[in-house]
Amino acid sequence: MADFWPVFANPKFVYETQDKVKEKKGVVTMPSSSLSSEAKAFNKMIYQEEWILDGFDWPHWAQTDEFKDLFSKPEALAKASADQLAMLLTALARKERFCEGTMASACSDGLLAGITQRAGMLL
Repeated sequence: MADFWPVFANPKFVYETQDKVKEKKGVVTMPSSSLSSEAKAFNKMIYQEEWILDGFDWPHWAQTDEFKDLFSKPEALAKASADQLAMLLTALARKERFCEGTMASACSDGLLAGITQRAGMLL
């Protein structure tokens, strides 16, 4: 996972792009998004390397102070365990299924850079 840190730490990196809204004869088609090749590779890796936890009650955990601290406080993320990183990635990846753009936001907010940097420190 640490190999993705330089990608996500690059301020010019774009996780996903949005197509334009299309309108034809009064019918609006909502835009789709396209993941970058690096984002696709990252998503594939977190599942293959078992960073996504099965049977984990992520909606409940996402309401806890532990999640809120890891999500919003870089100093908490800098001390996270591998288990906490897996829980955080699970919550983000699962939320992405219900709220498209969650992972892109996590990237633009620096969260994915922090997660991948911390993973590198733990290895």
